[in-house]
Formats: sequence, C-alpha cells, structure tokens
Amino acid sequence: MRPDTELISLISLMDDPDFVIRNAVRDRLVERGEEALEQIERYCIHDFPVAKRESYLDFIDDVKRDIAFEKLSSLLESPQPLLERGLFLVTKIADTSCEETIYYSTIENLAEDISLEIAGEKTPVERVKIFNYLFFRRFRFHHADAKIESLEGALADRVLLSRGGNPVTISLLYFLLSRSAGLPVYPLCFTGGFVPVYLDNDGKILFYLNIFKQGSIFLEETLVQFFDDIGMKYEPESLKIEQERALVAIYTELLGFIYKNKGNTKIYERIERVTELFGGRRYL
Repeated sequence: MRPDTELISLISLMDDPDFVIRNAVRDRLVERGEEALEQIERYCIHDFPVAKRESYLDFIDDVKRDIAFEKLSSLLESPQPLLERGLFLVTKIADTSCEETIYYSTIENLAEDISLEIAGEKTPVERVKIFNYLFFRRFRFHHADAKIESLEGALADRVLLSRGGNPVTISLLYFLLSRSAGLPVYPLCFTGGFVPVYLDNDGKILFYLNIFKQGSIFLEETLVQFFDDIGMKYEPESLKIEQERALVAIYTELLGFIYKNKGNTKIYERIERVTELFGGRRYL
C-alpha cells in the first residue's frame, strides 16, 4: 500500500521555503490526522532525502503535537474532562514518542487489579489502606528525582512503566489510579500546592492523604500544623477542592517548569500554549 496522491504532494511541500505554504501543509496534515502521519512514516521515510530527513521528521513531530493540542483543546471544553486522557495528550504534546496503546493498557491493567481488591463492603479507611498497599508496595510506585529535574521522572507514560517519579507525577498517578478504581480522591488546592482528600457522598472531606508517607491518613489539625511549618496562614476559605481539570493543569505546569530549566525553548513554548487553555492559572 502506498500513500495517496495528496499525501505525496504534501510531503513534497514540507520543506517549501514559503512559510505560508508550509503552514498550509501542516494545517492539512492536522486535518488528515494521525492515520495520514502513520502512512508517511510507514511508507515514505526511506524516500526522504538524507540531507533533509531530520527536518522532515521534525516537521512530522510538530504536526503530531498540533493534533494532540487540538484534541486537548476539545477535551477541555467538557466540564469534567477525563484525567487519563488529559495526561496522555499533554504528554504527547511534550514527547511525541508516547505510545497510546501502552499508556492505556498499563492503566487498565493496574485499575483492574485495584478494583478487584477494593470490591465489596468496605469502609473508606479500609479501601484507602488497600489502595495504598497496592500502589506503593505491590506496584512499587515510589518517589525519585526529589529536585524535579528529570523528564524520566516527570512524563506520565514513563513513570507508569518505571514506577519511579518526582513527587508531583507520583501524586498525579495516585489520583489517576484511585479515580480509575472509583475512589473519591480529589485535590485540595492552595497557593503553591495541593493535598489529596477523600470525600464522602455529600462532597465533604472525610480525611486527608499524605503521598510522601505512602498515602497515610491524617486529619485537619495536621494540615493546620503543615501550614504553620511552611510559614503560611491556614485559611480554610482559601482552599478549594478541584476536579480532574486542575490535575491536568498541574501536570502541564510541571512539564513547563522542567523543559524551561532544561533550556528546551521549543517544547517549553508549546507547553505554555497548553497552559493558556487553563486561563493561565498556576497551581504550583
């Protein structure tokens, strides 16, 4: 099977010196979607001129990022976008090598194991303790890269496989897997951070969870002490229970921080475009 004639024409124009023409090619490839890019990569890479192969592949990567950005933009139009989808699309914008099938199958397998273990009549505390055992002990998710410098410890797809990540990404995957298994765990956000909370059927906080201590349960007085320890005034009215949208925004902010520090201006600017989808709000 060979690509259709339109794709062949588009390929021939990818390195056109006219910026307007190159943008038109990119827009058309975005419209054609990932299937068109797969055809190009499957059948045409060997036909790329050696001297231009790298620039052609960079062009294709840019189109992949544009496609992911458009999908994320559409996803965020939903009042409550799916967390696993949002994390995947942000990852794809940052790193086009992210494999969708591996990402979703990994989550599905982990969530299935969790659901089986927490099924039945159990109290919230019992369910959380089982989840914590599975997440931190059986699956061996653990904190690495405390200084938040490494992409390996930040990109969600990689941490799902390696099980070692920075504190923010581990927290995001804790939310992701707990929500995938039906546990009402949400982020309680404040200026400069967030803490997981377990809600009752009325949306009230039952207890708080410490990701740094393998998800251990604590109560409000400990949270008050935490704020005192970091020199912040505890003001309950300033704390807000957020939904999945905030978690995707936090992940975006995390990746922007790392790419900026690494001096990767191209990807950092892409991530900043994503941040604008959230109104520019900062959580970290």
